[in-house]
Amino acid sequence: MPPVICIMGKSKLDRSRLMEALIKELKARGLRVGALKHHKHGDFEIDIQGKDTWKYAKAGADTVAISSSVKLAVIKNVEGEMELGDLCDKYFADNDLVLADGFALSGKPRIIIADSDEDIDIFKRGCCVVAVVGRAGIELDDIDGIANRILQDFCLSN
Repeated sequence: MPPVICIMGKSKLDRSRLMEALIKELKARGLRVGALKHHKHGDFEIDIQGKDTWKYAKAGADTVAISSSVKLAVIKNVEGEMELGDLCDKYFADNDLVLADGFALSGKPRIIIADSDEDIDIFKRGCCVVAVVGRAGIELDDIDGIANRILQDFCLSN
């Protein structure tokens, strides 16, 4: 299974922007990047212009999927939500890295978009933190610096 990094934070817009930018940057560095979106509201449609999964595909992700309690796209109806590790093993094995938007309950390493120490505490949940981005950490637009941290922490070459 490729390494998985969850992108966490209160702002959906900031998570999406960071995911898109990191996909583009890591792809430019020669990596195969997967993007996985957690949808916590049940049913959804995929590949609709302007939606996160559409944006991640346009950004160049080699694999894009979205998962909820009732559906997994690569479109497949499911009886229950799959664990993050199972999703990555089954659908993202040929990627160098998977960036996951959400999945707050997983124990995977994470990048936290935070405005305060309280935000960091909310999203850390005892997990390894690759980077803190936003007012409480690295500038959100320092994509090069965040990508360098990912490459270094996960021993990925570019």
